[in-house]
Amino acid sequence: MQSLRQHSKEELNRLNQAIQRLTVEVDSTKSQPCEAERRKDPPALQEEGASGSAKSKLAWLEAALQRAKQDMVRQLREYQELMIVRLGLDFEIATYRKLLESEESR
Repeated sequence: MQSLRQHSKEELNRLNQAIQRLTVEVDSTKSQPCEAERRKDPPALQEEGASGSAKSKLAWLEAALQRAKQDMVRQLREYQELMIVRLGLDFEIATYRKLLESEESR
């Protein structure tokens, strides 16, 4: 049970790091001037070339961030379910321990 708990915590940490990394990458992509702004092509060509690739990269990053968030929510739900099971087992163990102690004292 302890290793499962540790694994869940490690997985949550990994997902949080991935979310942070993707958030930074999305923010940096949004703040970067388009490659087209640096080129001297006509405005119509600038918008088609760089804007399309930047938008597709941004969309991919946002989708990856959303998937990571969904995965983290799923992991949290599983962790909560495991903690509920653990509490039930701890209660059951305590009950049996009291029964054994009362039998030993007789």
